[in-house]
Amino acid sequence: MKKILLLLLIVLLCGCSPEDPKKAENTESSAAVEQAPMTHPAFQSILPAQAMRLIGENPDLLIIDVRTAREISQYGALPNSVKGDIGAIVKNGLSSPKDRPVLVVCAVGGRSYAIGKLLVKKGFRRIYNLSGGIDRWKRDGFPVVYPGR
Repeated sequence: MKKILLLLLIVLLCGCSPEDPKKAENTESSAAVEQAPMTHPAFQSILPAQAMRLIGENPDLLIIDVRTAREISQYGALPNSVKGDIGAIVKNGLSSPKDRPVLVVCAVGGRSYAIGKLLVKKGFRRIYNLSGGIDRWKRDGFPVVYPGR
């Protein structure tokens, strides 16, 4: 089981982390994420405009960015997001209450989709995946912050 999780983690890290977010526009990965619904009432993939509404309506929303520190510093992050370590989340889940809403973000939506599904399996009840990731968020004109700058 550990080998399967490690392999999944490696595939997600390599396959869903473009060096240049503009390249993501030409990949099928973000489109595939948007078209690959998970049929579970606790999980939704949402577009940036829906995420912005969710943020405004849920002051207790936890926004977890599962990209690397380098990606976050280079391409920016959603305001008030926290960096989540994929390995720690896979191993331990989150220390947050399971009924707290969580928005998971990555570069184009693949890693966050996988982590969102995993969190649902760990018992979390309100998980949202940012479809298209930070790339789509920025293309749609929503604000980003650059931590450490």
